[in-house]
Amino acid sequence: DGLVGIWTTSPTAKLDVNSDVLRLRTAKTPASAAASGNAGDICWDSSYIYVCIASSTWRRVLHATW
Repeated sequence: DGLVGIWTTSPTAKLDVNSDVLRLRTAKTPASAAASGNAGDICWDSSYIYVCIASSTWRRVLHATW
């Protein structure tokens, strides 16, 4: 059925991770809001989380400590 499970034998999505943490090890900052990217790409840096919402169309959300 094309579903991949990590720490689960019954995945219910294309990628199903049975954990409380998903880690992207390397920071990436898109060069601009129109930088090359594919819808669904996600990256981060020390100030923002970035999501590509359409081909070469990025949005960002500021994050801070609490």
